[in-house]
Amino acid sequence: MKKIYFLLLTVLMTSASFAQVIITEIADPDNNSDARYIELHNLGASTVDFTEGNGWQIDKYTNASGAVSVSLDLTGSIPAGGFYIIAYDNAAGTFATVYGMTAHQLDSVNNGVAGSNGDDDLVLIDGTDTIVDFWGVYDTMTATNTDNSGTCSEYEDGRAERLTTVTMGSTTFNEAEWNVWADSDVTGCTSHVNAPRTAPGDFDPGAWGTPTCGFSFTNSSAICDAITNGADTYTATIDFSGGGNSSFTVVADAGSIDLSAGDPAIDETGTITITGLTEGVDVTITANDTSLCNVMSTITAATCVPSNVLPISDDFTYADGSLVPNGFWLNNGGTAGDFLVSSGQAVVEHGAPSEDVIIPFTPVSGKIYYGLDFTVEDPGAPITGSDFEYFAHFKDSGFGFKARLDIVEATSGGDFTVGISTGTSTAEATWAADLSFGTTYRAIVMYDQDANIAQLWIDATAMGDTSIVGGDDADPGSVMEAFQLRQSDSSTNETVLVDNLVISQNFADTTLSTKDYNNNTFAVYPNPVTNGFVNISSTSNEVISVSVFDILGKQVINQTVNNNVLNVATLTSGIYILKLSQNGNVTTKKLVIK
Repeated sequence: MKKIYFLLLTVLMTSASFAQVIITEIADPDNNSDARYIELHNLGASTVDFTEGNGWQIDKYTNASGAVSVSLDLTGSIPAGGFYIIAYDNAAGTFATVYGMTAHQLDSVNNGVAGSNGDDDLVLIDGTDTIVDFWGVYDTMTATNTDNSGTCSEYEDGRAERLTTVTMGSTTFNEAEWNVWADSDVTGCTSHVNAPRTAPGDFDPGAWGTPTCGFSFTNSSAICDAITNGADTYTATIDFSGGGNSSFTVVADAGSIDLSAGDPAIDETGTITITGLTEGVDVTITANDTSLCNVMSTITAATCVPSNVLPISDDFTYADGSLVPNGFWLNNGGTAGDFLVSSGQAVVEHGAPSEDVIIPFTPVSGKIYYGLDFTVEDPGAPITGSDFEYFAHFKDSGFGFKARLDIVEATSGGDFTVGISTGTSTAEATWAADLSFGTTYRAIVMYDQDANIAQLWIDATAMGDTSIVGGDDADPGSVMEAFQLRQSDSSTNETVLVDNLVISQNFADTTLSTKDYNNNTFAVYPNPVTNGFVNISSTSNEVISVSVFDILGKQVINQTVNNNVLNVATLTSGIYILKLSQNGNVTTKKLVIK
């Protein structure tokens, strides 16, 4: 394998062969991987002998390899205005059988240069060891390259053909010089179509300038028509370019198509709208001109989940295991799944587990509160140190954390105490009395979003009870959008059990550990359902009556739950409405079956 020399651009421009031979087609048929080939074309006025100088070669960089994976020395010559076909000959004779012609050179190496599968870089080098042309995202300045999968230069199960307007090779890949067909959607490209190509009909080795499809879909979106606890609908839009052909038709596998803002049969560019789509169900749209173009794109469905509105409460009556996605909880960083719930309590571990979890809620103005029962398990010695021991706080839309509840070192020989900070990582004020391991305490924390100050009560029944106040930061404070429970390494790596959480705009709501709200009386998990069974629990031991309705309002299940487990294995994938009744308390929830 010859060494590649990266010459200065001025040297490249003076190379006699630089503008002569270029890559004009790369083939990876969807129906026959052994029918791959590379097509070269001589744009010059004289024959090029591939044995000139040190000899011509094509180097292949496989899957982002930093070094040449395999190299092929070219043989023979290519006449002025002529073509040179390098055929993959892993299965001997395939090229001639499929295309009815003889290739100029055969590459019989398994996964060799001509056996590229759509995501490899190909570099054409002349007899002076100068890069003449290349395909892919290889960077000649840094001698590094990137896997082409998911980029404009991916032609997997398809074909890449150079535009006939190109007059010379390039040391910098320019996707605007190519028409590309593949088995994937890639946005932001000049011409990259999700339309796999089959051999021999979709290929033309030894020819250049075959008409190509210039149509493409870009910039799709999905917006909910409404956001409710029921099954909602959404509207999808997708932009297109390359239209204006009267033979184009547009179809979608769901919803109703609106072409008032762009019709490919009339308009070169525009926006297609699809209405009446069911949330959670993707839609696939296809534009077909019955000739070259059969372009398809799938638009990811909108999920119309209503915002959580205060007050919110959670008594963690879930099955042991990961807290997310029970209730309103979402992952907010760290290793997903290692924030646990055990025996009806959230387990906050300062140590190896790293997942942080949040409950988002619709922002409100003024003062907001959270109350929770917490128990610090005995780690074997009193708490020491003060490095980032906070475990609960409010969160804004970014990374602003307010009203942080902190485990801190005891002040009078006890096990530990607690502190509060308005916005810092360590406590700004410390509770005067020491607390004990294994004892449950009720913490109530207030954050004033206008005055930008936090306040903490322990086992309080009224606002006038003893409290401590964090730092009085600059007014106004941040607008809070979530409550968070936090895990991380700390000085002692203690475990904190949390229960009976309440988030509210009122102090009085947070004082009662057993207070329930109608929208949180029942816990439904897992949701979405993937194994045919859903758990339904509540704080009461009474029988729960369950009715399930499909999106058309038809009742598909009506029964009482047995051991708090509902069998939904007979239901098809989709959105359902779950109606739960117990002791005169009725609520509805959205249920997703996958």
